[in-house]
Amino acid sequence: MNMSSPPAGFAALAIIAAALVAPAAQAADTPSATTGDSCIALSEDQQIVRAGADRDVLLRNGDQHYRVVFTASCNSAVTSRRLAFETQGESNQLCGGSRSELKTDRANCTVERIEPLEAATFKRMARQRSR
Repeated sequence: MNMSSPPAGFAALAIIAAALVAPAAQAADTPSATTGDSCIALSEDQQIVRAGADRDVLLRNGDQHYRVVFTASCNSAVTSRRLAFETQGESNQLCGGSRSELKTDRANCTVERIEPLEAATFKRMARQRSR
């Protein structure tokens, strides 16, 4: 009778299991894509980094971090006292796909897409913009 030894079988099983678990672990560390038509419910705990906000702003919403990209230049975001995202008349919701706007004192800037960021990347980008 020709049977594999149990230790060889266990080793093969361990290799297969490791190969299946590794992509899932990597996916948990990487933010999911929120570009296109996806929407984010905004909380009261948010921060908008607008230094250098000609084409985009950085957004922290709770413990989630994003780069919000505009369809065109949004110079008013840099100097405005008031910044608020609005989607088709509803506040506290941010959607990609040109459905949301950043409302400022003087203008509205259309949101093209929302890009998720790692917390460390958000902090690094925010530091670079504030220089």
